[in-house]
Amino acid sequence: MRSTLSRLAIGLVAGLVAVGTATPAASAQPALPVEVQQVVDQAAASSAQADADLRTAAGGLLESAGITPPPGFVPPPPAPPPPPDPTPQSPCPRTAAACVDLDGNRTWLQSGERLSYGPVRMSHGRAGWETPRGTYQVTRKVRHEVSRLFDNAPMPFAVYFVGGIAFHEGDPAHLSHGCIRMDRPAAETYFERLQVGDTVVVF
Repeated sequence: MRSTLSRLAIGLVAGLVAVGTATPAASAQPALPVEVQQVVDQAAASSAQADADLRTAAGGLLESAGITPPPGFVPPPPAPPPPPDPTPQSPCPRTAAACVDLDGNRTWLQSGERLSYGPVRMSHGRAGWETPRGTYQVTRKVRHEVSRLFDNAPMPFAVYFVGGIAFHEGDPAHLSHGCIRMDRPAAETYFERLQVGDTVVVF
């Protein structure tokens, strides 16, 4: 049986090479070469698992050669991506859309009990300008924001959740005046995904 499969595979490859070098008709699918048709006929007549695997492999090779596989020769669809990792262990409830861990200098987005983005590095308020802990809601979003309190300092992708405190793009290596600073990819993701009314938990 194994030698038969090997001969069929060799015949299939030879047929596909012939298809690749031939000039097909402009408006019609190219006819299967004799060697390929033999593989199709023999594999289609078999019900054994080994020949089922051969049919799948033949279908993939036919597709790569620009030939629509016959019924029963369609390769299986790709495996679905793995589910996101669970949310980090924290006091942040499942009802929160965004979580901020001040002690861990990290923040993430979640949907129910599943992590949807992050955790990512962030910085928060310095001494005297501490970021308040608690449960809040997103109040507004301003893509090209500046701080009127601090000399029009840029605050791109600002997502406000309590008073004048917001998530926004900034250097996470330096403490802020209360806002949550993140690098640009994270700030942009928060801006796009968080909506007015979403719950933010700072702990």
